[in-house]
Amino acid sequence: MKKVFLSLFCLVLLCGCTVNKPAQIETTTAPDTAAAGELTVRSVWITYYFTGKYDTGGDFYSAVSKAFAQLQRRGFTAVTVQVHPCADAFYQSKYFPVSVYCFGKAGGELKYDPLELLCKAAHENQLKIEAWFNPYRVSQQDKIEKLSDDNMAKKWYKEKNGNVVIVNQKIYFNPASKAVQKRIVAGVREIVKNYPVDGIHFDDYFYPDTDKKIDAKQYAAYCADGGNLSLGDWRRSRVNDLIRAVYKAVKEENQSCTFGISPAAGIANDRDSLYADVETWATKKGYCDYLCPQVYFGFLNDTLPFMKTVKDWRDLVTACDLYIGLPLYKCGKADAYAGRGKGEFRENKNMIFRQIQFIRQIPAVKGFYVFSYGYLSDDSVGEEVSGLYSAMQ
Repeated sequence: MKKVFLSLFCLVLLCGCTVNKPAQIETTTAPDTAAAGELTVRSVWITYYFTGKYDTGGDFYSAVSKAFAQLQRRGFTAVTVQVHPCADAFYQSKYFPVSVYCFGKAGGELKYDPLELLCKAAHENQLKIEAWFNPYRVSQQDKIEKLSDDNMAKKWYKEKNGNVVIVNQKIYFNPASKAVQKRIVAGVREIVKNYPVDGIHFDDYFYPDTDKKIDAKQYAAYCADGGNLSLGDWRRSRVNDLIRAVYKAVKEENQSCTFGISPAAGIANDRDSLYADVETWATKKGYCDYLCPQVYFGFLNDTLPFMKTVKDWRDLVTACDLYIGLPLYKCGKADAYAGRGKGEFRENKNMIFRQIQFIRQIPAVKGFYVFSYGYLSDDSVGEEVSGLYSAMQ
């Protein structure tokens, strides 16, 4: 089993990348904006998948510091590191067990504190660091017995109290549960209180499915108590309660720490399938400091073409900052559900460069995030990576 965070192989490749500036290419129709925006936030998502073989904190810190120094030289201003992928922790926690992805054993002991060293390395290399926290996901499989005995999800499941559900062969916390909400907020609070993170980051995992069984008992109790919201509106209100509570907890611990969310790019899908009320988060204070929709689509995508989707978010967001998530991971591959744009990421070698050039012309967009770190060292998309670096200079 691999044992800690960030692949040494990826680090070596990353340090060996070179930058060749691509030729300027027109995107398509020019955006309807008056002035170019300044992309002050340039982050990269670093997922839990990139685990290495570091048995000591010294080796881990050395490798991470080299990687972060390289990212800073290339033009990134921040790193967004996944430290809570599945009701677990890459840090010292009172509320969640040590991640199986951390040292190979769910609920094991920390040999050293990865988040502590990640924060140190980031700040020494003039990068901001966000703790990427997945609130509702418990496990990527449906095997309750594989959870550690100190995992609250395992205890709740055995109690059959409705706080934990199995959907599509995966385990999730029930978003309708007040006990779940309380524990998630406590987990976020302890990170902000105990570590010098610059931000807390949620991605696009909210309700796991539209299945009415997920929270049937809680919704029935709500209706019996006189509630009259539809199931969809009620579910969105449950998620909104969590988002407000997390924002409040973050600011109570550290006013300068940000709380941001990276929802899926389809606004209607967020609302109707994930019960993520992005319209409210975008237009009312007290929910988040920024939204970073994952606009993982090309210019020719039939359903969510890149330029129109960015403009839709620009028109929506008024109460927080707006960044755009960019799909380096799609480069060099067929985009299966893109319709006429199916071959766009495979046939072009400068998609990310062109997307950054486009959003730079949208004053409301203040930055971008790239998914993900591992692809920066992928030789098969070397030209795209060179274009990304060039666009940041």
